[in-house]
Amino acid sequence: MLEIHLIVLETSRLILRHVEIADADFILSLLNTQGFLENIGDRGVRDLLQAETYLLDGPLASYHQNGYGLYLVELKESGEPIGLSGLVKRPLFDSPDLGYALLPAYWGKGFAVESAKAVLLHCKVLGLRRVLGIVSPGNEASLSVLEKVGMSYKENILWEEDNSEVLIYEIAIDS
Repeated sequence: MLEIHLIVLETSRLILRHVEIADADFILSLLNTQGFLENIGDRGVRDLLQAETYLLDGPLASYHQNGYGLYLVELKESGEPIGLSGLVKRPLFDSPDLGYALLPAYWGKGFAVESAKAVLLHCKVLGLRRVLGIVSPGNEASLSVLEKVGMSYKENILWEEDNSEVLIYEIAIDS
């Protein structure tokens, strides 16, 4: 069967494309990895139907509302899905924030930085002027990614979702 995907970005090793309902199995796995639960949070996705709802209400709705969202990250060579990377628009902020999550088997290989750099370059096409990074103080790997893509520390805030402190980073997008 012919599969057609909306590819948004391509790097030397990765393809970033729109998520689809057919990706729900992968999303279910990713959102329940220990790293996702500890560093990003529990999204309450426990079965395939909840994963489909997450996709519909999250990335798919964001593409329609904002013109961007989280993209599925695939290895270019094999087409294997390894994570998500993209932009999230939150009501709390004027600017979107950079989001990324990879399966643990793909940590430490430069994929988060590579996908994040591609997303930030795409921000010029989207006409965005500034992008934020939101990270928990103890998440050293994510802090490193934000710094490697050129983001700078801005401030600490109290995250209302779970009453925890988070660090806010930012980067200006050159037009």
